[in-house]
Amino acid sequence: MLKVSVRNAPDGSIEIDIEGRLAGAWVQEAERCWQQEVLRANNRPVVVHLSAVSFVDDTGKELLKSMFQAGAKISGRGCLVRAIVERITGSARAANPGECEKS
Repeated sequence: MLKVSVRNAPDGSIEIDIEGRLAGAWVQEAERCWQQEVLRANNRPVVVHLSAVSFVDDTGKELLKSMFQAGAKISGRGCLVRAIVERITGSARAANPGECEKS
């Protein structure tokens, strides 16, 4: 299951929230939504939030990489998503550095 929500942020950017599994046929649906919003954005910044994504397959990772390369900011929460975002963006910044450490 995949849920994609879009909203205009107060700063003028377009925010795309992706929830669920970014895998299989859902990747194509996410890409369709992404392309539609990029056209609508008319050069405004686009931010993709992955805070409720539970799984990303290889095709989903490629889509996220394409979004990033096209200029989108990608953010996420949780160990899995943060690791994927860090690999795609090359950034090792962590909102909560201790979040993924084992106790």
